[in-house]
Amino acid sequence: MSPRRVVVFGGTFDPIHNGHIAIAKCLRDELEAESVVMVPTRRPWLRSEAPIASPEDRLRMVELAVENECRIEVSNVDILRDKTTYSIDTVNDLREHYAAANQFTFAIGTDTVPDLHRWHRFDELVKECTFTVVQRPGSPLVDTASLPDATQVVRGPMIKVSASEIRSMIRHGDLANAANVLPESVIRFIIEASLYQ
Repeated sequence: MSPRRVVVFGGTFDPIHNGHIAIAKCLRDELEAESVVMVPTRRPWLRSEAPIASPEDRLRMVELAVENECRIEVSNVDILRDKTTYSIDTVNDLREHYAAANQFTFAIGTDTVPDLHRWHRFDELVKECTFTVVQRPGSPLVDTASLPDATQVVRGPMIKVSASEIRSMIRHGDLANAANVLPESVIRFIIEASLYQ
C-alpha cells in the first residue's frame, strides 16, 4: 500500500482569508492528499513583526474557516509550543498525531523559496518531508535551483488578497469589503472579538 500523503500548510493566518482556503483546497485536490493540515504559527522566526491577533484567536479563526471542509484539518502544535516556531519541530510533532508511514509534504509559497536555505535545520527537514511550491499572483517562481529534489510545483488559485490589506480594511471600518474576502464565520468572529480595530 502506498503511503498516505499529509500536506502541512503553515502560516500566521492573521486573519485566515478566502485565498488561504482556496490554496488548501488546491493542495488537497492537486496532490490527492489524505489531509491538508493547517498549522497557525505562534511566531515565525523569519518575520520581523509579530502577528497582530493572539495565537489563540488565530487558531480559532482557522478552525471556524475550515470546519465544514472535507480533508482539511487544523493543528495547534505550533500554538502549544511556547517558543519560536521552526518547521522541523512542526513536522516532528505532527508525526506523533499521524501514522509514521504517512508521506509529509510541506507547502510553501513562491515568495518563501529564496529564504529556504536559511531555515533552521533545513538539511534535517528535507529528510523528513518533501516540498510543494504554490505559485501565487505577483510572485513568480524564478529560482528553482535551490529547491530540494522531489519538490512539486502547483499553480495556486490566483486570488489577489493579503491579510495586511484585510487588517487595514477592518481598521478603517470597511467591514463590507473585508467580508467579501473572509469566510462568514471568520468576519463574525473578528467583529465579536473586536480584532484589528
